[in-house]
Amino acid sequence: MKKLRLLVFLLGIFGFILPCVSLADEEKKEDVDKSVKLERIVVTSPRTDEELKVEIPVVDSTYQVGATVVDVLDSMSGIDIERTSLGTPNNSMVKIRGLGEDRYIVNLDGRPLTGAGVYGGYYVDWSMLSLQDVEKIEVIKGAYLAEYGNTLGGVINVVPKEPTEKLDLRIAAGVKEYDTYDVQALVSKRTGPFGIVVGGGYQESDGYLRNNYMERKDISASLSYYLPGEGKIKIGVRYNEGEYGMIVENMKDSANYDSSYPESEGDTLIGPGFWWQWGRSLGDGSYYQKERYEWDVVLEKNLFGIDWEARYYLNDEDRTDYVYEETSGVLAMKRDAPPDYSWGWGFKGGKVVSNHTLKAGVEGNYLGYGGITYKHVDKTYLGGWFEDSEDKHELSKVNSAFIQDRWSMLSNLDVYLGLRVDDYKGDDTKDCKAVEDTPLSPKFGLFYSPITDLETFITVARAVNFPTLPKYYWYYNGYQPPDRKALTFEDSMQYEIGGIYKGIRDTSISAKVYHYDIDDYLRWIFGYKPSRVVYNIDNVKLTGFELDIDSKLFNNVYAFANYTYQITDKEGDILDKSNISDEISELPEHKFNVGIQYKRDDGALARLTLKWVDSREVPIGAANKADTGEMDSYSLLNCIIKYPVIKDHGYLYAGCENILDEEYEESYGYPMPDRMFYGGIEVRF
Repeated sequence: MKKLRLLVFLLGIFGFILPCVSLADEEKKEDVDKSVKLERIVVTSPRTDEELKVEIPVVDSTYQVGATVVDVLDSMSGIDIERTSLGTPNNSMVKIRGLGEDRYIVNLDGRPLTGAGVYGGYYVDWSMLSLQDVEKIEVIKGAYLAEYGNTLGGVINVVPKEPTEKLDLRIAAGVKEYDTYDVQALVSKRTGPFGIVVGGGYQESDGYLRNNYMERKDISASLSYYLPGEGKIKIGVRYNEGEYGMIVENMKDSANYDSSYPESEGDTLIGPGFWWQWGRSLGDGSYYQKERYEWDVVLEKNLFGIDWEARYYLNDEDRTDYVYEETSGVLAMKRDAPPDYSWGWGFKGGKVVSNHTLKAGVEGNYLGYGGITYKHVDKTYLGGWFEDSEDKHELSKVNSAFIQDRWSMLSNLDVYLGLRVDDYKGDDTKDCKAVEDTPLSPKFGLFYSPITDLETFITVARAVNFPTLPKYYWYYNGYQPPDRKALTFEDSMQYEIGGIYKGIRDTSISAKVYHYDIDDYLRWIFGYKPSRVVYNIDNVKLTGFELDIDSKLFNNVYAFANYTYQITDKEGDILDKSNISDEISELPEHKFNVGIQYKRDDGALARLTLKWVDSREVPIGAANKADTGEMDSYSLLNCIIKYPVIKDHGYLYAGCENILDEEYEESYGYPMPDRMFYGGIEVRF
């Protein structure tokens, strides 16, 4: 708390003594033209550096029982979803243009949620990002904005609800197959200069796979004080608690096969790793408990014509693991393994000067985690290293500064210029060597409107991504090939061109082509003693095409369609001796989404969506083994109906996921659920 008080005080002082800096917040245009993609996708105003930002309201997604941020993103072009089961976290669950959470930023209200990624490797635990207190999701694909650093894929920003002038009180409950239950509540109110938003949720499920049950609780609260004139002080906290069953392997040729569950691979879901003694295996009843706090303090104020913003945040997560052996049912291990302790600060502001919109800022982000404490280990069943460890805070330090300008040269032409500098230091001198880099990242964009209804753009940017804490640690403590490069950051040049056409009545057509050229791509492979290997690949290229069409057909009927094409290529992979593939990721080459929706002002809703994903050839095992797994293409047809039974106060809803009862996988070895029906009720006051 001493750090918190000191930082808030210093940032407040800076807000008064630095008004001479000409900075910028994004100029808000009155003539924002909103697209109509099922009233979900909204593209911001034309010819700005935020032309490519997409905003997704979440109001309708909350009627999917147990929905999280992942469900909101599921039907977007350029987004790949790779779940293992119902509600269970896993690595790389959401990819932006083929890049996982370790290569892009996930923010909550503008500050990083992305954690250390250790002890299981979840940089973002999507299973805990429920929706009851979320207003919208912002998605920026690519790293063309100087404001955001340490990212190749872009930014996903979760925007919470703000206090409402009129009391907003809502309670919702739903039920879905596999004994899945969901309860949500929200209260929002502003009185005078004070505003408050409080949300809470509870979800449980028996799960679809063996020992895949889940129970999750969360609560959030934010208190805002609105300053005279423009500005506010906001203090917020989010608390999440969850219990997750570890997925037990369930194959027909195994001695402990249970035919009441589908065949699937197993997954302990947690780390550090361990191994079973001969003849032993992970058993039913194995689970982990986790709880997470997220604290925020934000100050926004307009002083001397400059829009200032200062913030401090802290993420603190604890976890306890309970591992049982299959045959005996004995508790083999209990340990505390806190996987994240990260904090940071930011200070930025801006001003419109003539036809320039300037913005600049500084920030610091510091990642670490807690020490492991082994409460119980039975070596009759387990093998490995079981030594307690100390807390390791601030192992990764990134201090950054940026400046950017949107220059309106002509009435139909804007130029974007940006520059960012990031100072990175990997600072685990006990187990690794210190690594430090300070790259500069210039950004450039042109936004041109040749005719009234056509907006075009081209962006060119350098983007960098620093080693995550797991990659940093295992580079020095894993397998070390003799011809491996020295550890360095991923260095990318990104090119994108596209446009949006709105010349057809109530219709928006968007097309984008992108190419990412990434040097020193960091590869992570399990299966090399003592555990895994981390190394830089010389070069990786990602190329793709995205097409989005949104239309209001008539009256209250809307439709959308999008198509994604994506390919990858790699060169200089020193450990790919099998020549399985010249691709770097297991991505579908083609996919599309289509949907139609009827929606009235009174809240009545009917929606039908179809998703198709191409087949994938997935390398499995260590890279020196020529072994692959085939994942078939699949189609998912989903529907939902909502009806107001009490005007403005009560709604009933029902839906069905996977109507066609398709057998499919999003992650290799883990079948997804069959046809599932759900329903619920919402009451508002």
